[in-house]
Amino acid sequence: MKLIKNMGLSTVYQLLSLIVPLITAPYVSRVLGSTGVGINAFTASILSYFTLFAGLGIQIYGNREIAYHQNNVRERTKIFWELQIIQTISTLISIVVFLIFLIFQSKYQIFFLIQGISLFTVMANISWFFMGLENFQIIVFRNTLINLIVVILTFLLVRKYSDLWIYILLLVGANLLANLSVWPFLKKEICKISIRDLDIKKHMGPVLILLLPQIAATAYVNINKTMLGWLDSTSGVGYFNQADMIIRTAFTAVSSFASAFLPRLSNLFSENKIEEGKNLIRTALQIMFTLSILAIAGILGVSNNFATFFFGEKFQAVGPLMAVEAFVIFFFGIANVIRSQYLMAIRHTREITVAALIALIVNIIINLIMIPRWGVMGATITVLITEGLTTAYLVWAVRKDFDLVILFQGFWKYIIAGIVAFGGTYYLNNNLNPSIISYIIQAFGGIITYSIMIYILKAPILKLFKDFKKSKRSI
Repeated sequence: MKLIKNMGLSTVYQLLSLIVPLITAPYVSRVLGSTGVGINAFTASILSYFTLFAGLGIQIYGNREIAYHQNNVRERTKIFWELQIIQTISTLISIVVFLIFLIFQSKYQIFFLIQGISLFTVMANISWFFMGLENFQIIVFRNTLINLIVVILTFLLVRKYSDLWIYILLLVGANLLANLSVWPFLKKEICKISIRDLDIKKHMGPVLILLLPQIAATAYVNINKTMLGWLDSTSGVGYFNQADMIIRTAFTAVSSFASAFLPRLSNLFSENKIEEGKNLIRTALQIMFTLSILAIAGILGVSNNFATFFFGEKFQAVGPLMAVEAFVIFFFGIANVIRSQYLMAIRHTREITVAALIALIVNIIINLIMIPRWGVMGATITVLITEGLTTAYLVWAVRKDFDLVILFQGFWKYIIAGIVAFGGTYYLNNNLNPSIISYIIQAFGGIITYSIMIYILKAPILKLFKDFKKSKRSI
């Protein structure tokens, strides 16, 4: 039951990072326009490179290490302080480099300076410690409360284009406050320890090894916005950002349950329960297939008019971008389970690094060709191609550990169910006037149709649910 609870809390936690921009997006898009949205996205993409070096991949590494030693208070205390010292030093170095960057950056300087608060957010981030302990409740509660306040303040304080700096300050300030708010709970989870007992050096190798795939992955996620800002326009960045926001929110809703699996997987593999861990991966993939195909069908069904309804008439270009990028959710899902759950749990960082480098290199090369010719649509197509190639590599990388036929068992059934659900959603979308009520009707219609098809086709997820129900008391 603890795993089920953590899956739910993990989903909420992951969604919180996107939910504030999503809830306020209709209002902010109309107040700030594509240029204001684009400036925020562009400057945030640049800051992500500095926050990357500040974090050094400790979010993932720390989660895993704490999970391995979650039942040993003294050992987990040592690990916490060792990693926190490393994170503090790396953040201070990143701040110095960022200030040097600002000296040579004349455009958007005030916005870059406000975004720089995110560096202090990294220094204060200890969510990895509580995740490793499988204690998601503290983080989720605090973040929910703080983000609710941010939503309210956005509507009260952001009233015109010149308030862009306030909007950025609210976003980055909320993250800093959320991270600081969990520190008081730390004293109950650690013990006193002498600074002489700390060994920082032993973590440097693994952390730096994990840094390379983190560099590639973070650069890849943000390179589209950065290159659009350089090769196209800030308005193009704004269109891409809004489409990407919808897709990533859908993906987060689909995949965030998997974050709760990493501590459990790490614990299983540390106890040499290999087959049990692999079964958990197969379960995660079946859940991912089910939810990702449903999400794709839904987005394709409503993309015709959802963008203009949600973001405003000036964002009409976002609709086609959503339709194209929607297919990325499927690739995201498979890659997330294989890379961020299985390979990370068994400490196979080489494959993770190669996958990240493939994504980054392919993305840059194709973007250089596509963006000058097709602008923001070119960048969107590039994301689809890149994710497809990266996922193909990851599946190939685990071919000796899993029977791929079993791994993708029954996948065609989800495809058929998705096609039928898309047809129903698309029909409703074209026969109902755009409104919140009509989109709720379309969502429920799509889910019901998809569920019925899953039941008729007897997709593998049904058996998993039955088995899971029988064994839930032991989980």
